[in-house]
Amino acid sequence: MKLTFWIVQLLLLASGCVCSLERVTHNPQNNLLCPQGVNCRVRNTDPITPLDVVCGPVYVCSLAVKPKLCCHGKDCKPCLWISIQLSIIPDLRDNEDRETERSEYEEKGSGDWDSGCVSLSGDTSEHQREDSLCEELDQATITICYHPAEGQQEWCKRLDFTLTSAQKLLNLTLVEYEDVDFGRTMKITVGSFAKSPAVEIHVPTLKTVCSLPDLKDIKQCKGPRVYIKRDEGEVKVLLADEDERASEGLSLCVKRGREGRCSDLPSNSIPLASITNCMCFQAWKNDTVRTEICPFEKNKTEFKDNVLSNMSVSLAHIKTNDGEPVLSWNLTAPCRIKAELWPCQIKADGKCTEVKGFREKCCNNWRENSTVLWASGKFVNIMSGDQQQLCVMLKVDGNIIRYCQHPMERQYWSLLVLLPLVLVCLTAFAILLLVNKLKWSLSEWDRRCHSQDMRGQVLLLHSSATDPQLVCMLGHLLSELGFGVFLDLWSQTELGSRGPAAWLHSKLDHIQKHGGKALLVLSPSTLQRAEVYWKIAVDKQSDLATYTSDTLASALGCIFADRQKGCAAQRFVLLQLDFHELPINEEHDMPKLLRGLPLYKLPSQSQGLLMELCLESPNNMSGKLKKMWWMKNAQRKLAQGVQNIFKSRVRTESTLTQSDSLSVDTEDTEERVFLKIEQH
Repeated sequence: MKLTFWIVQLLLLASGCVCSLERVTHNPQNNLLCPQGVNCRVRNTDPITPLDVVCGPVYVCSLAVKPKLCCHGKDCKPCLWISIQLSIIPDLRDNEDRETERSEYEEKGSGDWDSGCVSLSGDTSEHQREDSLCEELDQATITICYHPAEGQQEWCKRLDFTLTSAQKLLNLTLVEYEDVDFGRTMKITVGSFAKSPAVEIHVPTLKTVCSLPDLKDIKQCKGPRVYIKRDEGEVKVLLADEDERASEGLSLCVKRGREGRCSDLPSNSIPLASITNCMCFQAWKNDTVRTEICPFEKNKTEFKDNVLSNMSVSLAHIKTNDGEPVLSWNLTAPCRIKAELWPCQIKADGKCTEVKGFREKCCNNWRENSTVLWASGKFVNIMSGDQQQLCVMLKVDGNIIRYCQHPMERQYWSLLVLLPLVLVCLTAFAILLLVNKLKWSLSEWDRRCHSQDMRGQVLLLHSSATDPQLVCMLGHLLSELGFGVFLDLWSQTELGSRGPAAWLHSKLDHIQKHGGKALLVLSPSTLQRAEVYWKIAVDKQSDLATYTSDTLASALGCIFADRQKGCAAQRFVLLQLDFHELPINEEHDMPKLLRGLPLYKLPSQSQGLLMELCLESPNNMSGKLKKMWWMKNAQRKLAQGVQNIFKSRVRTESTLTQSDSLSVDTEDTEERVFLKIEQH
């Protein structure tokens, strides 16, 4: 009969599921109810460890926890009504009598910790020796700890009270509001021993409470009415019976299931790809209470892919302190899924074979924070030839998904990425070799052309009125490009000994044998002398021999003679520098003697002049590419060189102008001084 009584009591204590809440009136300022004549108080304390012991000669006989709706005025909140029954040990004089009395109490409890009064032994640990409340035998302390089911950190409270010799049983009532909310599950323990009385209590959900006729008038049941509206690619949470603009002031938070924690939503619009069937919303506006809806919980098929695509499993290979291999896993998911989990071994053909003896159900230990929901576990002493090839298979609603720490697909992707990278490197290396070889070949071809004088011979002709420095710079520029240049200014000794006419004819014969050209630099004086020479030659006004006193006159004579034969353009080319202002805009402006001769302007027509002067015309593709490369570089050098000549000429003229101006000013100053002296 006695055993039956304790079984019934334990069943009543362990029952934490209630379908309704009793409404009671209670002042939150008075949350500890003690018997008359007993001085007691409650305060927060750190979570205790198994080494902590509650002090005082007391036993915990029973622990009863019941959720209620505590109302103070019009404000009603869920609370926990915790009733604790303590048995007082009589005051004994020595420790031996105390131990004997404790043994008797334990025997009365049938010697079973789980069926009778549980002793909270009076340990003398360092922690309690420091507490002055445990120094007197008429004082006692017990600790109550709360463990939220959502994986949040536990927290504890400490009850201190006085004892009297006349008391044998002591009933305490604690009313707890902290962390108590609708739909929450919480575990309450007393004392520090693992076998202490413990009760797991579940507070009914707000939906259940609001469905009861006697409780639907509370403020929590009068929150804003909201509904879900689907737009293209998103879902909106809106106030019922109001337009969308009124919903802008709606405050929202989202939960991963009814038992999850609520995280704020910055907007009332949620992308459709983020919707899951476990998603719940709490809505409130201004100071109103929250309304909770779970609009998708019955639609598990439409948003199933969203759940599967947002799941992930991370693996880690570790070892225990004893050296046993462990495969640790961590599952993150948007919902508290029911799944089956087992390890498997990757084979050479890519298949994953189950490692027997490790299949388990998942998951009962969900944890969450504001960003993620996760569960974790491990497979201990799992043997494998290659630990890195161990994977985990996860079966959710008939779908089996494989997760590996180093997936085989990643190895194939690595090869696909590495192979093109190697090919690119080899290609770049081959191109570099080809470029270097081409540069060497071009330099050899350039050197060979220089040495064999294959670029052609050039005879540079000019008027004596033309700036000699300009003509010499132009000759040096052509010589640097590989041409053989003949200039009267460079052959004064030979010119003096043989005479202008003989020297000119010898050089013309030489360049004609080598396929070269005579370049006649145009200037105003050159054009004028060419016009005069034509009139004399045609009208026979005088002897032409009298006009061959210099090189230009001899050259004009040769041009006239070649014109009579019709071959003047074979030996002579006209060259005009762009910075020379000449009255020859069209063909008829050119003197008749020079008409029909090729005319090139520098630097604008550098390429045409080079094509005229360059003799080599290769037949194969390699030779053509080499000539093209040389032509491009030579054109750039020739144009840049002519521009430099022009800049140098401008600087020289500017210097001379400043010098002339200074000389005039000096002479004017000296003349004025001389006149002043004469006046005195």
